[in-house]
Amino acid sequence: MKWEFEGYMINTDKYLLSAERVKEFLSDSYWARDRSKELIEKTIINSFCYGVYHEEELVGFARVVSDYSTIVWICDVYIDRNHRGKGLGKKLIICILETPEFQNIRSSLVTRDAHELYEKFGFESVESRFMTRKPYTLNKY
Repeated sequence: MKWEFEGYMINTDKYLLSAERVKEFLSDSYWARDRSKELIEKTIINSFCYGVYHEEELVGFARVVSDYSTIVWICDVYIDRNHRGKGLGKKLIICILETPEFQNIRSSLVTRDAHELYEKFGFESVESRFMTRKPYTLNKY
């Protein structure tokens, strides 16, 4: 899928993505700064991805993990600092939510600092219900 607007393009063709550039983005994030390029490549292969492009340069990224039936997990949403303030984050979320495969499915995400952005699209905080388990945590049952 492809959307064009105001000199930018959002495209879901993951073969256009540069794992190296995505690593640059995520290295600037609080949630994935230590991810290796190899791990990022694996996440791209196994996710539905969105690239934001300006004059063929990758300037934004997001990915979705889904079973295409009951859950859509939006993650790794990032816009290059030089392109922020232009509505690209909003447009990226709109494109994700308008993707036919993800319509009418519960969408979830985790954010530390962008609640105001996501609330505009109907997301609500449910921190008391959210649980997570780190991969290296193994308890005897």
